[in-house]
Amino acid sequence: MQSHSLYNLTGFSFILIAKINVKCLSFDNVIAVLAHRAILVLNMSHKRIEDFRIKSARSIESVFWIGIIGVTSLAWFLPITQQDRNHILLLAAFASLFVVILYHFIVPKYGVQSWVNHLLITGAILIISTAAYLLKPYDIDLEILYIGVVAGIGILAGTKIALRAALLSAIGMAFVIILEEELSKTVLIKLAMDELVILLAGALVISITGMLHDQIILSEAKNRNLSLLHQAGNFIARSENLRRTLQSIAELVVKELPTTTCRISLLNFQADSLETYGAYPTNSISGWKAGIGASLPLASLPLHQEALETGRNLVTRDVDADQVLSQGEKAACFFEDVKTVCLIPLTAKGKQIGIISVGESRNQRREPFSDEKLNLLQSIASQVSGLVYNTQLFQASKQQAERLEVLNKVAQTIGSTIELDRLLELIYDQLSAAIPCETYYVSLYDPDEQELDIKILLDNGKRFPPARIPLGDGLASWVIQNKQPLLIRQLSKEIDTLPVKPIKLGQNRYSESWLGVPMLLGDQILGLLAIASYKPNAFSQEDRSMLNNVAAQAALAIDNARHHAEVEEQARRDSLTGAYNHGYLLERLYEEVDLARLNRLPLSLMMMDIDYFKAFNDTYGHLVGDDVLCLVVKAIKSHVKKTDIVGRWGGEEFAVALPGATTSQALIVAERIRSTLAEMQVTDRNGHPIARPTMSQGIATFPLDVEDAHTLVDIADQALYIAKQKGRDQIMVAVHGCEPIPRPGEAPAEY
Repeated sequence: MQSHSLYNLTGFSFILIAKINVKCLSFDNVIAVLAHRAILVLNMSHKRIEDFRIKSARSIESVFWIGIIGVTSLAWFLPITQQDRNHILLLAAFASLFVVILYHFIVPKYGVQSWVNHLLITGAILIISTAAYLLKPYDIDLEILYIGVVAGIGILAGTKIALRAALLSAIGMAFVIILEEELSKTVLIKLAMDELVILLAGALVISITGMLHDQIILSEAKNRNLSLLHQAGNFIARSENLRRTLQSIAELVVKELPTTTCRISLLNFQADSLETYGAYPTNSISGWKAGIGASLPLASLPLHQEALETGRNLVTRDVDADQVLSQGEKAACFFEDVKTVCLIPLTAKGKQIGIISVGESRNQRREPFSDEKLNLLQSIASQVSGLVYNTQLFQASKQQAERLEVLNKVAQTIGSTIELDRLLELIYDQLSAAIPCETYYVSLYDPDEQELDIKILLDNGKRFPPARIPLGDGLASWVIQNKQPLLIRQLSKEIDTLPVKPIKLGQNRYSESWLGVPMLLGDQILGLLAIASYKPNAFSQEDRSMLNNVAAQAALAIDNARHHAEVEEQARRDSLTGAYNHGYLLERLYEEVDLARLNRLPLSLMMMDIDYFKAFNDTYGHLVGDDVLCLVVKAIKSHVKKTDIVGRWGGEEFAVALPGATTSQALIVAERIRSTLAEMQVTDRNGHPIARPTMSQGIATFPLDVEDAHTLVDIADQALYIAKQKGRDQIMVAVHGCEPIPRPGEAPAEY
């Protein structure tokens, strides 16, 4: 506006100077021209005004030079004395120097400041007064130019500067009259009348031009506001990234509203904290932290909480910030010297989704925070609310589509195998793809042992070995026992209200977020899927539904895999005794020997044969003989681990592989089996007691006695043969020529 004032005022003055027949311009015509010009300026858009200023800056100097040339021409064409001609030429030279200094030195270096305007007024009136003095003897009256100066400066720079221009004009005109005419009563009266006229005309012009100036300022302000809304709308219309867009809008508000700081924060899905999506400036204000991406608990921001709960705008102007802001809220969202605070809730479909918080460091007199600014912020908030709502709606739809796609992929993937271990790995793979987080549990439930068999446990990037934990304390146990999902959003806050005490699995620390769902097949619980994160509020209800759907599909797949495993297991076992059959026994033995060699661990093999078994069949019948076989296998299994391998070699012969067992430990197991058989109560089909069965046993150990599985069987079988030769019911080992079992008291450590 000041630049506009400089160029238009000086140009307007010199154009009038250049006109020879100045008297034909009446006062009414000048006012009409000025009013018409002001109306044109008033109706210009903000962009057009800026364009006009740029064009004026390029052309106004030319107008000055035209005026100077016009004045110079007067010196040559008017019938004036040589002395007056020289004075006019000197005035033209002075005006030329004034233009050069003003446009080529002062304005480029200092801009259009207040003192530059005053310099312009002084120079213009001095030049007009001098010209009037020189031309007055030739009946050329230039007083009207004073009114032009006052009107121009009033329209373009305001009433204060216009008032000073009017006073300077009156003084200039008085000097001209005093210097030209001898003072007399008539001259003084004429001077007084001329001064009164010019002052009254100046007052009228100032009044009119002041209103026009205010209207131009108002129009520019409205155009600036419309431009701000237009720019914000453009950001929103082109939005591809919500965070980047809100950051741009925060910057736009600070620069164009203007204000000191602007923060745009959105509520999380629990509506208990605000996350900063956009903040400007990013630094350089004492106590200000942009904190983009930071999440602040809503409970620590009482003023923000009030605005969101009431849904109303909150504005405090020129008050001590400590009276309305807590120190925590001031430090988190504003800055040390904040004087005005404005909070605008973001609302969509009747739901609060976030807030715009604006801080102003200048007082109300220096930078008023008006209702106009508040309305403008409210309009921007409406645009932002629509953007956020549509973005969240789009993201929710996209996530739903992705979840359905994942579920379809889960169904296809876990349906591609019936091998249980492979199936559990596939379940983990799909679960980690569907819900990225730090921790995953895939565990099965063993109702007989009342244990959770954790098949897969990954925690913070580290995979832990399978483990079995008893049902009891722990979040997973609660899910199994209650057959219900459990979602914990922030363990540190909820731990005192949880229905069960958590336990640590994997890394030696608690997760903040935890979500577990049971794998149910009807009322039968098969296991548990669980995910966890060390960040609070990591999982939503949508994640819970997703995990429930994965668990439902996993339960069907696990049930199918178990049925398949049961069929395969039945094929591997002897139908009478339940021990592994000869073929599978050998297969497992070869595998275990390879593992023992790889891990540098021992493996003992016990070959067993029931003594005089044919007598049971011949004396009591084959059914009793079958009962004896089953009792013997039961006795064997009662003294071995679940990981040991019990198989029927053929007929009344059995074999037991003990991975990890030394010869001494195998001897303990063999002696316990022998003792159990010695104490066993056996009856015939009528319930009459019959003789107890005994067994001959041979033991060999890898790698102490042999180097491969085939030789291990041969050596253990040879030890069995020696036990039979020594009178049966014996235990022989393939160590130092098959020495007999150690006597009681000489037994080695427990197995």
